[in-house]
Amino acid sequence: MSAEKSKVYEYMHADIASIAVEATLQEASRVFTEKGVGALLVKEGQDYIGIISETRLSREGIAKGLNVETTSVRSIMRADLITVEFDQSVTAAREVMKANGVRHLIVKEGDKIVGIITLSDLIRYYADFFEGE
Repeated sequence: MSAEKSKVYEYMHADIASIAVEATLQEASRVFTEKGVGALLVKEGQDYIGIISETRLSREGIAKGLNVETTSVRSIMRADLITVEFDQSVTAAREVMKANGVRHLIVKEGDKIVGIITLSDLIRYYADFFEGE
């Protein structure tokens, strides 16, 4: 297995967990638990307009004393979606994460969002890579 030959689509999650932009932080916390994920794409209608992670919820919501029962996801979501193409190398995805200081990347195929790849997925990739040597 070569680092440049392994592609994002081999390690990404195609089942995208999402939440409505008007949902509360408490609802987001519930979805994190139910889905067992660390990030949710934020939807407005049929469009993804942001992302919220468990870390962001903790740091920007709970730690700052926001009311989780009334504060909407919109108030703390990250609106700039950092993306990677599905057929890029896993190494390229790692570089995008590192350059942007994020743990989750939105995976696109052209203009369409097709999945998400996480730092945990990259760790799984490297574990597979080094086991194969």
